[in-house]
Amino acid sequence: MHKALYREYRPLVFDDVIGQDHIIRTLKNQIKENSMSHAYLFCGTRGTGKTTTAKILSRAVNCQTSDQDRPCNECPSCLSIMDSSNLDVIEIDAASNNSVDDIRELRDTVKYTPANSKYKVYIIDEVHMLSQGAFNALLKTLEEPPSYVIFILATTEPNKIPATILSRCQRFDFKRVSVGDLMDRMRLICQSESIDIEEDAIRIIARNGQGSVRDSLSILDKCLSFSDSKLTADQVLDLLGGSDPDQLLKMARSIMESDVCRSMEMIDDYFMWGKDLRLLVEDITGFFRSLMMVKIFGQSTDIVDLTQDQTQSMMDLVSGIDTEEIIRILTILSDLADKMKYSSNQRMTLEIYIMKLASPAMDQSDQALSKRLEKLEKLVEDGMISIKANVLPGQVGQATMVQGLNQVPPHLGMAMDQSTNSSIDTSDKFDIIDDEDLVLINENWDKFLDKMKEDKKMPLRAFLVQKKGISYKNGILYIILEDKFEFALERLEEESNKAYIQSTLSRICGLNIDLRFILEANMSKMNFDKEEAPKDEESPLESMLKDVLGDTLEIE
Repeated sequence: MHKALYREYRPLVFDDVIGQDHIIRTLKNQIKENSMSHAYLFCGTRGTGKTTTAKILSRAVNCQTSDQDRPCNECPSCLSIMDSSNLDVIEIDAASNNSVDDIRELRDTVKYTPANSKYKVYIIDEVHMLSQGAFNALLKTLEEPPSYVIFILATTEPNKIPATILSRCQRFDFKRVSVGDLMDRMRLICQSESIDIEEDAIRIIARNGQGSVRDSLSILDKCLSFSDSKLTADQVLDLLGGSDPDQLLKMARSIMESDVCRSMEMIDDYFMWGKDLRLLVEDITGFFRSLMMVKIFGQSTDIVDLTQDQTQSMMDLVSGIDTEEIIRILTILSDLADKMKYSSNQRMTLEIYIMKLASPAMDQSDQALSKRLEKLEKLVEDGMISIKANVLPGQVGQATMVQGLNQVPPHLGMAMDQSTNSSIDTSDKFDIIDDEDLVLINENWDKFLDKMKEDKKMPLRAFLVQKKGISYKNGILYIILEDKFEFALERLEEESNKAYIQSTLSRICGLNIDLRFILEANMSKMNFDKEEAPKDEESPLESMLKDVLGDTLEIE
């Protein structure tokens, strides 16, 4: 019968316990000096070595042949403890033996001296599961135990243990095992088992182990059953349902470059592959956390476990973004993770939030608005722009004039073409026509978007928020979309969606509107007498200002 790897390779001596040097050193010194405590409390997450260390300690203090700080694992005492036949080492699972009667029975056996050993050792696992009455029954024995008794309590939740118990124990906190230590242990096991495995596969397994040796070896065991030959990183990712680091890099780049189309395509790919979208959100969040650490600490950071190539790729990616923007993205992703837990349509929820990440202008949070204002204030302080109000009657607060631009600050990473004039003249393309109906639609557009938000039409609203402009002629309203939103036309043109948009906008504006959607590239094929149309070519500066001020921007 196959024996699980974590059982087959369970440490038998202190030196084999990895990642807990601070605890092992203390216990070995106590054994050498014969200064054992009567009660120990081992705390830590699962798979970090609490029970294993307790069993090694029970053998070490009762070893008959060794005068060292380690058990020999060959004497009758060690062998009987290893096969669980020693009457003086008692293991109790507090999860299933948590009543007062169970502890009273234990208390009655404490008074009997060891049968064949130096110490009588009680190992109580998951001790936090004991009832309050059971803790009270244990308290007196724990306070004044016989000299030949040692209690070893193990728990993953020390906060649930009464202070009266904590104060009577020597507490040792087992920390999570690092990815590097987990990889070293798995390499040794793979060599011992003659297993052919890629280094990247070991790294992925170690990361998914989350600091637990047992979890890591269980994953390795499962992966070995999946592959008959060499175990590759791709096979591990397929089995665990995780995301490939290269794919995460592409997803992060599409978000940071505001490439909504590419982001949506990648989400569709994940969905069609049958991947868990919540796991994808977790992976993306972890990736941006690593980006933040690389941004703060540079290539020398040990906080995140990355290969040299991955670190360099992240350094290149974060060179054009500040820490505040990464924090904004992580904040939104954290909110997304909560929403995904209770969403009935996880794909739609993910798409909405990814669009918000890739299009900062859609993010109406205080943090995002403050960031956009800071960019604008910096331009004004540098003397690059001057802003004045220039609106038509009845349009107060609806339009903004930006003049006097002849160059872009170098720190923004953009440069104007040498042929650009000292002022950007686009008045023939961005005139606001003095048409009562068009003015009325402009004035009520924000109300219309608020109504869509109230009606929970967020996917449709996301496309309309990023419109390039609107044109109105002969009772027909043309909503102009950027060419990259061609994929959205089909959804907007659906009968139910179009009817909702048309009826809602007509009701708010008090007009009988006939609605059409058109791509920017198709504008040249049409002739409008009255229009608010986009420019044929938009400079990098104008694009940046639109991100800051929104779509109600008029540039002369």
